[in-house]
Amino acid sequence: MCQRLLAMVLLAATSGCDRKAADAPAAVAAPTEVAFDGANVKDAAARLAHGKRIGWALGCHGCHGKDLDGHRFYEAYASNLTRDLAAYSDQQIEHVLRVGERPSGKPLWGMPSEVFQHLSDADMTALIADLRSLKPKGGPTQAMLPFEAETKELIASGKFKPAADFVKEWKDKRPVDLGPEYAQGRYIASVTCAECHGSELQGDPGFTPDLIVAGAYSRDEFETLLTEGKLPGGRKFKNPLMGEVAVSRFTHFTPHERDALYAYLKARAELPQ
Repeated sequence: MCQRLLAMVLLAATSGCDRKAADAPAAVAAPTEVAFDGANVKDAAARLAHGKRIGWALGCHGCHGKDLDGHRFYEAYASNLTRDLAAYSDQQIEHVLRVGERPSGKPLWGMPSEVFQHLSDADMTALIADLRSLKPKGGPTQAMLPFEAETKELIASGKFKPAADFVKEWKDKRPVDLGPEYAQGRYIASVTCAECHGSELQGDPGFTPDLIVAGAYSRDEFETLLTEGKLPGGRKFKNPLMGEVAVSRFTHFTPHERDALYAYLKARAELPQ
């Protein structure tokens, strides 16, 4: 049957349903995925630039080195990503990031996959595109050193464990959902702040505070904290890591992302206690 005749048959068969079709509700578009600004670009170069930016914001360079060519991190040597990832497919890279184990099933230690598991598909695609663009540099990844006594104590107490274990524990734990208005701020907190402040931003006693403390900051003070690593009034951090992380990572947020994060943390802090 030719296409023209087929079209005529279909038209005759459906002509009695025109009113019903007209009265049917229009299809509802799928909601836009919550992500970092610029995640949904279509241009390959723009996607690559986005992946590079969030690679810094997510802290990849803090562990794997400025050029992602490997770096000693306590007893572990963070992988030389410029060389190691050549043997992985995109799906395997995503598995490493989201699940916290190599494709072989060998566990990873220290990889913050508990937060990376919540990355949007668009952000993950861009990040992998950037990792794929790396030119080989440096030597092969060195083997992990034997755990020191302090690390062994942390493992025995359950405070330090393979990344895949944290992924399972954090799967259904997220910062409180305050609705669509605060969705991007919640997302950013989930994949960055939660790494140190806990799955629900509740803090880690002796290490980081509950992020309810953000409610005491003005927007300008929050901007100074995230872009300069400085507390209001010249106060000093109890843990200097925050100042270092802010400068190395959060300066890569867009102003709009910092607005969204502040709005979310402020709203969270104002919830009835």
